[in-house]
This record gives sequence, C-alpha cells and structure tokens, in this order.
Amino acid sequence: MHYKLISDLQGNQQVDLQDRGFQYGDGLFETMLLDNGEIKYWPEHYSRLYSSAKKLYISCPDKDWFEENLQGYIDLNLRLVIKIILTRGSGGRGLKLPEESQANVYLLKYDSSKTTEYQQVKAIFSEITLSKNRNLAGLKHLNRLDYVLATHQLKSRSQFNEALLLDDEGSIIESIINNFFFIKDGVVFTPSLETSGVDGIMRQLILKNLKQNGKAVKIGHYSKHDVVTADECFLCNSVQGISPVIQIEDIKYKIGPITKDLQTKFHGH
Repeated sequence: MHYKLISDLQGNQQVDLQDRGFQYGDGLFETMLLDNGEIKYWPEHYSRLYSSAKKLYISCPDKDWFEENLQGYIDLNLRLVIKIILTRGSGGRGLKLPEESQANVYLLKYDSSKTTEYQQVKAIFSEITLSKNRNLAGLKHLNRLDYVLATHQLKSRSQFNEALLLDDEGSIIESIINNFFFIKDGVVFTPSLETSGVDGIMRQLILKNLKQNGKAVKIGHYSKHDVVTADECFLCNSVQGISPVIQIEDIKYKIGPITKDLQTKFHGH
C-alpha cells in the first residue's frame, strides 16, 4: 500500500481537488500536543487512528511510518499542536470507491502557548443536537458540521466559551471540542458514546485512572436535570487537558476535589 504525504514542512504542497476527504468527509483526524520533544499520548492516538480507519475500511500507515514523518516536527523543538488527517485518497465523480486506493496523509502544525492556569469554562446548552449513528459513533471523522453550527450559535452568547451538545432524545453527549464529566455525591458520571460523540483519548485515560483508584464511575444517558444538580463538572481533551466548568447557563459550580485531583494527575497541559 502506498501513502501520499502532504506536510506543511514541505514547500508547494497542494490538496488534490478529487481527495475524498475534501469531497465527502471520507477520512479521520487526530489532534495531538507536542511538548518537550514528545507527542503526548502518542500510542493512544495512533491506536485510535488505526482502529477507526479499520472500521471505515481505510488503509492506515503503520506506527513506524508516522514516527519517521513526524520527526521533523519534533526536531523543531517547539510546543505545537500536531494534526493528522487521513483520507481514503482520491477518486473520480460519485461515491464509487477508487479502484486503486492510495490513502492521503496530511500533517499540520499549529502554535500552542503554555499557560500556568487552567481554562475555566462557562457553558450553554446548545440548540444544535447530535444525531445517533452507531456506524460513526466514537470516531473522530471529518464531518464536523454539527459542531461548526454549535460554534456559530455560541458566538451570539459572548459571555460563554463552550457549549454542551445533546442528542435528539435529550441526552448530553459532549461539548464542542471536549468530553464531559460531572460528579454527584462522590460518583463520577460521563455520557455514553455508543451512538454519538467522540471517544476522546483524555476521556479514556481519566476513566482508566478513576477505576484504578477505586472511584465510583457510571457511564450512561444523562439529562440536563442530572447535570444542573451536580456538585462539580469538568471538560477534557488531549490538548488542553482538564478544564473545570464553573457555570452552565445560570447554574454556577465550584471547582471540586475530584476535578482538582485529576488536574494534578494530568498536569502538563
């Protein structure tokens, strides 16, 4: 299998107008933090990319291929956000799959300044809902239009900096760019992602840590009422780490002990 690399470290790179990622959203992506010469949680990111590509029948380069081609970014000795985009490759008009598949891999970098304080979140409940789709649930696929619409709506409420997204049955799934946790009476709750949402790397690591430390954890379907009566809430992703939620609509929350403990354990973001 051959792979075409398009990297922003190379000059004069162009997107093929027939790329199926561009035409149909036929692909996946990973967003990772590079700091101190290390891509944070690289094994977990690669594992998710590989398993997600397998579910979509997209050929994925092996780990060594990526590590060789990511080395140029590590050599820059900068704190960066690195984005991998993997598409099925290029094809002609229509949905028919190309006869000779050559996946395209895009590598992109973005500046990431280091902060000494965690971002505090004030969130709304978005009017944009996520549809249920077991075929794509959990995957970080290229169709992010629901999240784009939610971001557009959030702009009209400038006092808030995030939005919680529900499915079409009223269950909370996640926020625009984060997974969501809330705590009540010492029990940690997080939404099920069986039918919607992205199974985030930081979410996976937090769940593993909580279970290893004997914390009570429940994964299920939760409503707005469950959240507004919570004791503490936080959001997480693998670039920003853990962000405490201090307000949802007109309900205010304290930064609680479980959130603080996890921030300490996953310090470095």
